[in-house]
Amino acid sequence: MRNRPDTGPASRPPHGKDGRAAALAAFDRSDDAADLARTRADTVPATEAARSEDGAVTAALRFEHGGVAVDLQVRAHGRTRSLSGLVTGDFEHAVLRVRRPGATASPTVGDDGRFSLDGLPRGPISLSLLRTGRPPVVTAWFTV
Repeated sequence: MRNRPDTGPASRPPHGKDGRAAALAAFDRSDDAADLARTRADTVPATEAARSEDGAVTAALRFEHGGVAVDLQVRAHGRTRSLSGLVTGDFEHAVLRVRRPGATASPTVGDDGRFSLDGLPRGPISLSLLRTGRPPVVTAWFTV
């Protein structure tokens, strides 16, 4: 028995293609030549503290590569997250990109190396650090 168009298997939901596009966007190929920063510290506070107050630190991470380090704190604000951190090491000017599936944000890195970004939905992110005269450095994907 042949399937007629109106009796065949259910078609994909309209959001099915959106998920594929988001997955492909998560693997942005523009940083393929970048160096990978190693995760040197990954601490998670007690669950009770992270859930009990707005703005509580849910993770503290440190990434290092070739004379540069990024210290990062992730804070919970209900259904969203914020990042704050410090870039230290050998650089004159740095641009930080926060990569998410389907989106990229670039918080300003101050002269002192500090940066922050608010209003992030929970989910996977990766950081990409661009420095003058150096190859880019990226982190592995992690979840906020």
